[in-house]
Amino acid sequence: MRSETYNKSIMRQVIRLSIDNVKNGGGPFAAAIVHDGKLITLGTNRVTLDNDPTAHAEISAIRNACIVLGTHDLSGCILYSSCEPCPMCLGAIYWSHISKVYYCNTKSDAKNVGFDDSFIYEEFSKEPNERAIGITRVYDKSAMSAFELWAQKKDKIAY
Repeated sequence: MRSETYNKSIMRQVIRLSIDNVKNGGGPFAAAIVHDGKLITLGTNRVTLDNDPTAHAEISAIRNACIVLGTHDLSGCILYSSCEPCPMCLGAIYWSHISKVYYCNTKSDAKNVGFDDSFIYEEFSKEPNERAIGITRVYDKSAMSAFELWAQKKDKIAY
């Protein structure tokens, strides 16, 4: 993997896309994924357009990049985002192994226009039984079967 530096042109494209997305009925967020200096894909926030709470710009860009590159592992890729990633997107960034993230607006900027994720960060620090959404473990010995099969699987693709 070569070391990649910030590309102002790509970020400008992401910013323009976030503005266009608002004008076209979407949310004020856009993202791009770059690999080896080449733009792989773009993504916009389509939560209300698609009635999909997971259709954030970063998630859309990650999904598209995985299809284009034919892999679930985006090691060596850089994500450009119009805003600091929310908790869900940050999780996806880590799971996809993106190597670097550049963003413009902060989570405080997002909060100021109605996108407040602070309650989610607070929920993460609580025990599951203390969270606003009831989360309860139900013990069933047979549920471990899938994990046992996975642990023994010789041809698994680790992720």
